[in-house]
Amino acid sequence: MIKIGIEVSRRKLLCDLLDNPGRYFFILSEGGRAALCIQTCDFQGDDINTHIINGFSLDKNDELSSIFDDGIHDSILNGCKWERRTPDGREYPISSHLENTLCRLPDLMYWIISKVLTGGRNLVIYSSKINA
Repeated sequence: MIKIGIEVSRRKLLCDLLDNPGRYFFILSEGGRAALCIQTCDFQGDDINTHIINGFSLDKNDELSSIFDDGIHDSILNGCKWERRTPDGREYPISSHLENTLCRLPDLMYWIISKVLTGGRNLVIYSSKINA
């Protein structure tokens, strides 16, 4: 296995996260629950960690609900099943609905860059989605 890393400025990474969220985000479904996730690794491409990403807003009943719920549901129902790193879990590519939602959240992407990518952590990039 060959591991390569690409160094990029925060500004370029922010732009790429907004322009191509499908490269970084995926849906992880385990135990009847599903969540929007990203993965990070160390500088050698090892020590892969999965991070759940979520955002909440008040719904019409003044209750907190995830802004990603519809997109997660669409991803699992309409997406193809595909395996990534966890053999016991099910992972799905994000739907176009969820991609559009993520493209409109520059503050979330900035938070990922400034808070999640600390201590030598790097984003894991998946260059293509598998379509069935």
